[in-house]
Amino acid sequence: MTAMTDDAGTERSQRAYARFAGLMYLVVLATHLAGVVLVTIITGDGAFDDRAQRIIASEELYRIALACSLAGSLFTVLLATGLYATLRPVDRNLATMALLFRTGESVVGPVGIATSFAVLHASLAVRDATAFDADQLGALASMFSSVATTEIAAIFFSLGSTIFFYVFLRSTYKVMSAWGIFASLCYAALWFARLIVPDSPALVV
Repeated sequence: MTAMTDDAGTERSQRAYARFAGLMYLVVLATHLAGVVLVTIITGDGAFDDRAQRIIASEELYRIALACSLAGSLFTVLLATGLYATLRPVDRNLATMALLFRTGESVVGPVGIATSFAVLHASLAVRDATAFDADQLGALASMFSSVATTEIAAIFFSLGSTIFFYVFLRSTYKVMSAWGIFASLCYAALWFARLIVPDSPALVV
């Protein structure tokens, strides 16, 4: 009877963590998507001067966009913890490995956000009298933007996601697990290729 009670309690706990992870997945998706879409809308295309003027005109909204991206990285920790707690009874070692990969994603991602703030400050410097001219500021912004934090964070995400889906495949939560493994591995391969051949048109996301 005690063993059955313990099993029932473990299953209820897994379901609760699974629901929490599902909620966090939606929150992470929403915050990251909001950040990316807002930044894309604000900056647009064109030369550095044009993009800088648009950023200056929408500085507060641009900062909100970066804050959304940072919130997405913070919520990723909660998502990974929920997934780990859900899958720990199935395979503690693999669940821990996946948690570490997703934690790595949450560390690398904010580094990219910090470089985005550096791009923001380079853009704002266009309106101020500084020791740098517009071409030099544009070169600085381009250098900050070329840091491969997005690619590296995506690789950490993909590997962690692959492992989580593999453990789901071995548990009672099998829905879409095989497709999740395939998609995560393809995503990892894409971003590895992006690191190796960054200028290939076929690899632009």
